[in-house]
Amino acid sequence: MKIKCLVQMKFGTQLLISLLFLISFYGIAQKPVFELKDSLRGSLRLERTYDVKHYELNLTVDPDRKFIKGSNAITLTSMADMEEIQLDLFENMKILKITKDKKELLFRRIYNAVFIANSIKSGESCTILVEYEGNPTIAKNAPWDGGFVWSKDMDNMDWIGVACEGDGASLWWPNKDHLADEPESMDMFFTVPNPYVAISNGKLVGKKKMGKKKTTYHWNVSYPINNYNVTVYIGQYETFNETYNTKSGEALALNFSVLKPNVTKAKAHFGQVPKVLEAFEHYLGPYPFIRDGYGLVEAPYLGMEHQSAIAYGNKFQRGYLGSRIPEEFDFDYIILHETAHEYWGNSVSCKDHADMWLHEGFATYMESLFVEYFYGREAALRYLNSQKKGISNDQPLIGPLGVNFTNNPHDIYSKGSWVLQTLRYAINNDSLWFDIFKGFYDKYKMGFATSKDFIEFVNLKTGKDYGPFLRQYLRYKNLPKLIYSVSFRDTYTQIKYKWDNLEQQFSLPVEFSLDGKIIVLEPGNDWKYIEFNRKFNKIAPKDDKILIEILKTE
Repeated sequence: MKIKCLVQMKFGTQLLISLLFLISFYGIAQKPVFELKDSLRGSLRLERTYDVKHYELNLTVDPDRKFIKGSNAITLTSMADMEEIQLDLFENMKILKITKDKKELLFRRIYNAVFIANSIKSGESCTILVEYEGNPTIAKNAPWDGGFVWSKDMDNMDWIGVACEGDGASLWWPNKDHLADEPESMDMFFTVPNPYVAISNGKLVGKKKMGKKKTTYHWNVSYPINNYNVTVYIGQYETFNETYNTKSGEALALNFSVLKPNVTKAKAHFGQVPKVLEAFEHYLGPYPFIRDGYGLVEAPYLGMEHQSAIAYGNKFQRGYLGSRIPEEFDFDYIILHETAHEYWGNSVSCKDHADMWLHEGFATYMESLFVEYFYGREAALRYLNSQKKGISNDQPLIGPLGVNFTNNPHDIYSKGSWVLQTLRYAINNDSLWFDIFKGFYDKYKMGFATSKDFIEFVNLKTGKDYGPFLRQYLRYKNLPKLIYSVSFRDTYTQIKYKWDNLEQQFSLPVEFSLDGKIIVLEPGNDWKYIEFNRKFNKIAPKDDKILIEILKTE
C-alpha cells in the first residue's frame, strides 16, 4: 500500500492533466474517467525515456493449457539519466526473473507496468532479458477485444491467433507498450507442437526440430514495427508464394498461408491482391516493406493489419463477410482495408492513441482511391457515401492524450475518411490534393505523424490556413452545421444561409441544387442572402461530396 500511494503521488500531475483535457473536450457529463493504470500505459515519462533498438522474443506455446512461456531480450538506448526503466506486461502474466549481463535485476509492478531497477546514463545502451510465463488474455471478440484466440479448424485441430490493437501487445509479451516507440528490427522464435506451423511477421529465417514433438520457427522483421502488429498464427498451414513486380521493377514476394483444405480456394481468391497493390502504388509508391514481403495469413478472426503478415478471416468472400460494400463492387474488403494499413498505420504511425484516426481514417479513405483507380471518380463518391451510415458523431476524432484512450471505432474509420474527402473538395485542385496526400506519406513513412503535423503540412502546401477547417472536424464531435431557409416574393426566390460552428473561421463552399442546376455558395458565420428573379420548385444544398449537417429553417 505504501508503494502504491507513493506512485499515485508521483504520477498525479499527469493524471490531472489528462482529466482536465477530458473535461475541456467533452464537458463533464457521463464520459470516461481515467485511472492511474491508463496514465501508466498511455503517457511518456522519465522511466520511458529510452529508444528500443531490437526485440528478441522467444516463446513456447502450449495449446492444451492455453499457456505461453519464454523471454524477450530488449536492446535499448537511454535518452536520459534514469534509475528505473518502465516496461509493460499485463499483471496476470508472471515474471520469472529479469537480468542484464546475466545479473538479476530488482523490479516492482504497478498494474500492468513493470519498473526495473537499472541505473543508466543518457546515451548508454543495454540489453535486458525478461523471462516470463502465464495464460495470456483470451479475446472475447477478436480483433475488437484483444487477446489470444484458441480455436479449432475444420478437422478439429488447434488453430491459434492473437490480435491486440488497443488492448496492447503487453497482454502477451513484455515491451515498451507505447505507440511512439518501435524497434528498428525484431526476431521472433516460436516453439510449437508438431504438426503445427507457426507463422509470424517478416521472413522465415529457418525452423529447427526440438526433439520429436516440437519445432521452433524463427522469423525476422527488418523494418520498424508497431508492437500491436507483432503476431503469431499457429495451425496446419500450407504456404504458397507469388511475385508482384512493382512499377520500379523491384520484385515483391507475396506469401499466402492458409489452412490446407483452403489452398485451392485461396489461390483463386487472392488473385485480387496485385490489383490492390497496383492501385496503392499509383497513389503512394511501392509497398513499404518490400524486403520482408507482403503476406496474408488465414486467421480464426476477421482481420488485422499485422505488418507483412495480415490476418485474413473474411472466408474468401466479397465485401465484408459477403456484404457491407455496395453491390456494384466485387472485391474483398479485408484484403483492401488491411493492405491500406501497410501504408497508414504500419509505415506512417501515430504517436498516441488520441490520433488513431490517422491510421483508420486514411486507410478507409484509401479504399475509395482503389475504387476511383479501377471504377472512376463517380463510383468512388458512391462508395464514400456508403460509408456515411457508419458515422455517429458522438466523440471528437482526436481523443485525450497520454491515457491510451481508443476513440469511437466507427468515426475514426468512416468520419476520418470523409474528413479527407471534404478537404479534397475544399482544396478543389486534384493535382494539389494528391501532392499533399503523397507528400505527407513520403515525409513521415517509416516514422510517426500527428494531427498537428498533418494540419501544418496542408497549410504549407496550399498556402492557406486550413487549421479552423480541420479543427472543426477533428476537435469537436459536431459536424459543421449549415443553416438555410428559402422564401418567395412575387417572382423572386431568396436563399438565406450561414454556418453555425464552433470554429468561427471555418470555411467550406457548398453546392446548392436549384431545380437541378448547381450553384456554389460560400457561407460565413453571419447570414448571407442570394436572390433570383424567378421561382424554383426544388432547392436544396448537396452533401454528396462533403460531410456536413444541414438544417432548414422557416
